[in-house]
Amino acid sequence: MPGHRYTKSEYALHQVVETFGNPLYSLKEHHQIHTYRVVFRCCQLEGIDYLVLRYLNTGALPFEELSEEWLYDGEA
Repeated sequence: MPGHRYTKSEYALHQVVETFGNPLYSLKEHHQIHTYRVVFRCCQLEGIDYLVLRYLNTGALPFEELSEEWLYDGEA
């Protein structure tokens, strides 16, 4: 999102979800179900399973959703 600045915690969460989500997508595509379950279990233990699943289903990383305050920050 142009003009939006992540906080350090938002950026870190963004990176973690992307780091887990991309391999999960690849594993699922290659039908490596056992490894997929192991990686997803790691996501559950880290408490990011919902965010990773949302990333896989929508392609949107955390904090990429459109926010109304971002519409009026001078960006066109």
